[in-house]
Amino acid sequence: MTGKFLGIASRLALAAFGVLSPCIAGAQGWSPQRNVELIVPSSAGGSLDTTGRTVHRIWEDSKLLPVSSTVSNRAGGGHAVAYSFLNQRAGDPHYMSITSSTLLTSNINGRIPLTYSDFTPLAVLLTEYIAFAVRADSPIKSGKDLIETLRRSPESLSLALSSAAGGTHHISFGLPFQSAGVDTSKLKFVAFNSSGEAVTALLGGHVDVVSAGTVNVASHVESGKLRVLAVTSSKRLTGPLAAAPTWPELGYKGVFENWRGVIGAKGITQEQTVFWENVFRRVTSGEEFRKYAEQNQWDSNFKGAEESRKFMAGQYNELKGVMTYLGLAKKQ
Repeated sequence: MTGKFLGIASRLALAAFGVLSPCIAGAQGWSPQRNVELIVPSSAGGSLDTTGRTVHRIWEDSKLLPVSSTVSNRAGGGHAVAYSFLNQRAGDPHYMSITSSTLLTSNINGRIPLTYSDFTPLAVLLTEYIAFAVRADSPIKSGKDLIETLRRSPESLSLALSSAAGGTHHISFGLPFQSAGVDTSKLKFVAFNSSGEAVTALLGGHVDVVSAGTVNVASHVESGKLRVLAVTSSKRLTGPLAAAPTWPELGYKGVFENWRGVIGAKGITQEQTVFWENVFRRVTSGEEFRKYAEQNQWDSNFKGAEESRKFMAGQYNELKGVMTYLGLAKKQ
């Protein structure tokens, strides 16, 4: 009896260890055989880049992969460059990309032909909210000031977007402006490849207002260089942006979640999908990721592969409705 009990206990322990360690689990099934490339569809310094490099650092430090790995920035075309590159690697589980709502919006507005259904959703990692900011010396003192200025003179301010026109940051502007009666057809938008570039342009005085990820704005607000006007969360954030009201507090629509996830190439196997799902579950459940999420005011809300696919499908339909209302959806 004792030997039988020990045998069962040993098998249970090994099974538990296999679940907890993707590399060990991979040794029993599939695991990467050569260098893994994690693509970031924007230039260095933006919020997508921050997410990608954080994920990469954690899986490297935790030795979650049995092979080497690299991060590559493939910016341009409202993420079209990155997604076209990944699309050409169908069936290869050694390539994947950080992704966001832009994967959906750029298809809805007709900018790129690819969307979530052309890839293998692997995980949703977190939600990042968007902050609206101006330079500290700007005459725009509040979100209401911004709305009233644009109501009177829609062309008077330049509005910086990260990524392409018609993407998530464009929608984040459109929601409060439409609800306030601003003539959005006359607004002057300027598109950049990343939140980092957009914030740099604002700091340099090249644009008047920015819609950017909270991670890119918070440190400049804390240092006194920027003033935050509003955030897209449903309740106030903590930390450097705690003083910023939400759009609903100001009487406008504007709650918008800018999620971050990971997609793989289309046609990879279920076994390969499960391997990567386990890696990203380990990354997001660790103390380092939790602390980093808190520091950057991210909402860590991990979803596995199947749940992510269903989430993206639901988001696609919801965003299509909003973008049609704003006149941003492509003509059918």
